Amino acid sequence: MSKVLAIETSCDDTCAAVLDGDKILSNIISSQVDLYKKWGGVVPNIAKRAHSERIETVVAEALKRAFRLKAQKYAGDYIAEGMKKIDLIAVTYGPGLAVALGVGIDMAKELARNYGKKLVAVNHVEGHIMSNFLKNSCGKPLRKIRFPALVLTVSGGHSKIVLMKGIGIYEVVGETLDDAAGEALDKVAKLMGLGYPGGAVIERLAKKGDENFLKLPRPMKGRKGFDYSFSGLKTSFYYTIRDWSKERISENYENLAASFQTAVFESLLGRFEKAVDYYKPVSLLASGGVTANVELKNRLRKLARKKGLVICLPWDKKLSTDNAAMIGVAGWHKAKRGELVKNVDKLDREARAELG
Repeated sequence: MSKVLAIETSCDDTCAAVLDGDKILSNIISSQVDLYKKWGGVVPNIAKRAHSERIETVVAEALKRAFRLKAQKYAGDYIAEGMKKIDLIAVTYGPGLAVALGVGIDMAKELARNYGKKLVAVNHVEGHIMSNFLKNSCGKPLRKIRFPALVLTVSGGHSKIVLMKGIGIYEVVGETLDDAAGEALDKVAKLMGLGYPGGAVIERLAKKGDENFLKLPRPMKGRKGFDYSFSGLKTSFYYTIRDWSKERISENYENLAASFQTAVFESLLGRFEKAVDYYKPVSLLASGGVTANVELKNRLRKLARKKGLVICLPWDKKLSTDNAAMIGVAGWHKAKRGELVKNVDKLDREARAELG
């Protein structure tokens, strides 16, 4: 079961990929970001409609590119031809936006039934973790990841510290009690009037700002355990600037961005370092959309050097954010373990699915 078609529709990107084992043959991402700028965030009914309108075309494009299919008139023709070469279908079942997940699952089930293919359901967070095991079509990079590994996976929907004892063997040892780190960055960008999505804007502005401009708290610092909390940090930022004029805020965009980003990253790394000291892993991994941030990558590498450990991050920025290739590699490994969907018709979405 080496040729895998993967589908990912957990939030606001319609994604499909084709893999040969852990090697990426194609990885298509159709972003919905422009649809939500006026709303300041993802709107469920718009997301469902956009996924439904795009999913067939995205799957067809993934198959077309992977197998270099001859020109066809309709997307369905590419799918019919490409599915002959597919051994396994992998799809995200959760966590995520329920109406969005449903579109991808329905497509995967339809393809599995119509073409007689085996199906595997993948946890979105496991997909992010497994993005570190992806290779390009030439089988690079060559990585030998040793276990146990400690993983920091952080995005707009989750912030977790995971002890990985092997592929498919996970223990969540720390997670956010409220907002995820990426969610907090987006919300603060909105408070500053920077639009959606805000994380990338915050990163760009923070490069020229003074990270000590505001004195913001570091939530959970000194507390036992390895859990996170970002809601209080966001609230502290709000109360600090709520009486500021628009002019004062705009004059200090860079300093405000640097101050808040630093508070988030120091909170992330502080708890992660504490977990490293406690669990004593032999390697470190990081994944999720927030790890596309260059400053966070640099801080993670600095921490790894300090601890004398090797850290792995996705080798392409596109692999840090939501994509289907990560679902494909996780699904390929699940299939090798025999963890296939036994009854395709009964597969359903789990918006609050837990890793494990």
